[in-house]
Amino acid sequence: MKRTLINLIAAFATALFMSMQVYAAAPTHLDEALEHAEEAVVHGKEGHVKELLEHAKESLIHAKAARAAGEGNTHTDHGIKHMEDAIKHAEEGHVDVATKHAQEAVDHMRASEPSEHEHSGH
Repeated sequence: MKRTLINLIAAFATALFMSMQVYAAAPTHLDEALEHAEEAVVHGKEGHVKELLEHAKESLIHAKAARAAGEGNTHTDHGIKHMEDAIKHAEEGHVDVATKHAQEAVDHMRASEPSEHEHSGH
């Protein structure tokens, strides 16, 4: 009986630990927004306005979802504004200006991420 109880507790603890690892590894909307914003910049620097536009729109969707979920801060808001400007200019075919706004969005989104110091609780 005692052995069964110990095995049951060990199995429960293992399952709990495993579920915490999966949850911790899940990307946030802010992570997704930043990833797409960075891709928009890469494509913009290569002169690919269509791909810049696709990634900028995806980044904007995730950045807005992040704010709705309580992620980010005023830097995220500034990133959203720059991404909206990037989209506007990309739609007009102004790849250089769109790329500059996408880069500004990346810079603000990076600044809105919690630092490693905050993650560690120190």
